[in-house]
Amino acid sequence: MPSEREWGTLTKEVEEIRHDLRNSRMIIDSMIENLSELKGDFQRMKTRIATSVAAVVVVSGVLAWALEMFVRPA
Repeated sequence: MPSEREWGTLTKEVEEIRHDLRNSRMIIDSMIENLSELKGDFQRMKTRIATSVAAVVVVSGVLAWALEMFVRPA
């Protein structure tokens, strides 16, 4: 059976471990939140890139068609 002093030391250690665990949980929650935000940003960036590529393809096609119509000998 532990003495009062040993019991107090063990209780203090348990409290410190609980505090550390709570801090770790808060850090992990924060990292998960940041990861979710980064995933959303990444999806938006992919959408912008795909839209830009599609716009360039459409404009190139229209310009090629217009060039072909005006340059083609009658």
